[in-house]
Amino acid sequence: MGTVAATYALMPEDTEFDFPALIAKLATIIPANVKVANTEIKPLAFGLKMLEAAFVMEDAPGLVDKLEEALRAVPGIQNVETMQVSLL
Repeated sequence: MGTVAATYALMPEDTEFDFPALIAKLATIIPANVKVANTEIKPLAFGLKMLEAAFVMEDAPGLVDKLEEALRAVPGIQNVETMQVSLL
């Protein structure tokens, strides 16, 4: 099995979303065998920001789906968009 890198854009419901708090607890939200590789808060539009988060995991069946489900379950996150998924 190889290693997969996946990058997601997490869009909040409003401009008051606490991204630093999410970043601090991100490792506890995602599946145990997924590692946070990078996070960056980026401007989106009209004062709204998004979190671009990159993850690294082994190429196991269903693991990417479990990660996406965990990210979509975060309170205050309106949309999770897959930006890139690739083998390392």
